[in-house]
Amino acid sequence: MGQHYKEVSEEALRRREAAIPKEYLLPEQSLSNLPRNLTTVPKQSGHFTAEELEIIESNAEDILLKIKNKIWTSLEVTKAFCKASMVAQQLTNCITEILFKEAFDRAKFLDDHLEKTGQVIGPLHGLPISLKDCMITPPHPSSIGMSCYANQPTAPEQETILVGILAKLGAVFYVKTTVPTAMMMMETISNVWGETTGAYHSGTSSGGSSGGEGVLLAMRGSPLGVGTDIGGSIRIPSAFNHLYGLKPTFGRFPVYGTKSGISGQDFIFSNNGPMSRSLEAIKLYCKAILSQEISPWHLDPKCLAVPWRGDMIAPKGRKLRFGIISDNDGEISVHPPIVRGLAMTRKALEAAGHEVFEWAPEDHPQMTEDMNSSFHALGGAAILELTKEHSEPVFGSMKEYESAYDKGEHGVLGPSKLREMITRRNAYQKAYLDRWNATAKDGKEAMDGIIVPASPWTAPRLGFTQEVFCVNYTGVFNILDYPVCTFPVTFADKNIDKPRADWKPLNEKDAALQADYDPEFYHGTSVTLQCVGRRLEDEKVLEMTGIIAETLRASS
Repeated sequence: MGQHYKEVSEEALRRREAAIPKEYLLPEQSLSNLPRNLTTVPKQSGHFTAEELEIIESNAEDILLKIKNKIWTSLEVTKAFCKASMVAQQLTNCITEILFKEAFDRAKFLDDHLEKTGQVIGPLHGLPISLKDCMITPPHPSSIGMSCYANQPTAPEQETILVGILAKLGAVFYVKTTVPTAMMMMETISNVWGETTGAYHSGTSSGGSSGGEGVLLAMRGSPLGVGTDIGGSIRIPSAFNHLYGLKPTFGRFPVYGTKSGISGQDFIFSNNGPMSRSLEAIKLYCKAILSQEISPWHLDPKCLAVPWRGDMIAPKGRKLRFGIISDNDGEISVHPPIVRGLAMTRKALEAAGHEVFEWAPEDHPQMTEDMNSSFHALGGAAILELTKEHSEPVFGSMKEYESAYDKGEHGVLGPSKLREMITRRNAYQKAYLDRWNATAKDGKEAMDGIIVPASPWTAPRLGFTQEVFCVNYTGVFNILDYPVCTFPVTFADKNIDKPRADWKPLNEKDAALQADYDPEFYHGTSVTLQCVGRRLEDEKVLEMTGIIAETLRASS
């Protein structure tokens, strides 16, 4: 038995504390009577200069332009985001590792290069990019919320491929962000770092597993971040934090060297993808990485040789066809603000001349159940054998991992069971493909995309997902391997979003989830939905997301 997890945690917290420049923190008097919407604090605190506020409120694409045109230096921009990230950390507990010294050195190097040559070194020149904790940045630890890794330095050869690519493109790394234990919860909490709270409502969850990333972006502590997604881990935090977040098709982006909670399993692939308040920043990121110049397929054997393509919707400006899931997936009904967000989106699209029709969520609950049970079977031993080393207790929503481990199989998953799992997964994928193709009728082409909730909650109250866990609306698209992007719609409004009346729950879980809805409590939380596309049509998903966002803007 190794060191107790509490001692491990104390050491990690001390290391983080020692790395924080105290002048970046809000003074003690600013921490009393905080509003529940913490995103308002940086601007109202008086802690930031006018220029710092202008920098942290700017989108990534504008920052890059101003650095290129020498209006701002990378060092100025980096320092502003370092300061904002520490305020975000102070208010929400969203940071694990602090890389400020390297960040300042890197920013100075980039500024000198631009001054001497007049050239940027790449399309991300000078831009601070925050990284989910599973991205390995030697020599810093990559704890993924587990005691066994929390204070372990990493070797140069362990660097995540994507980190090296982003550096080549000109990025500046300055912080790594919190995740839940083994990245297998939809709420960001661990025995190492504690709990990360919501940005728009401090009494709600930041989401998981890229929860620290989501909150940091919402708090203006980052212009662009990288998350990972195996069951909703980019999209759930993006939804709870009013962000655009892309879960790509597996193989479009390099994944090699990213730390995994369940390493070695290829049943459901984990992807990485960008998260930002700006859709243009997401597009810029994708185009930069998937360029011929970078050719990430020469660095990662799983990466497909498919450069980023433009104008996938042809002819340009044509009207689109969307399926929509506007209330429930056959098992779980969404909260009233999300019902309203779906109706708003439909109305805006139809007003712009696009076609929207109800899409039946066939097999969705079964796919989610198969995904969750596969994680328990594949992850029980992988995770529990590590947590037990330091006597780490298991959180409520991970009890099934413990059950799988306690059955005594200790990671022995027979070939017959695995073959059965793969056969079922492949059958789901074929059936869904056929249903999608069948929407081509009456002289019309097949639907372009699907609009669905990202979660039944806008952002659940802290701790609630430990009792009532639901990744139904994201997990199906991991099983299907479809690209998906989240898009913000509006915020919950207690004066409009009343509890459901004369409504019959679909089951006990549905009843419990709906009983949790309180208009007063959830007021001001984010209503964010998902746009889903066909496999390998990642570019089209971002184009469709842009069209949806534009119609919503026009309709408001």
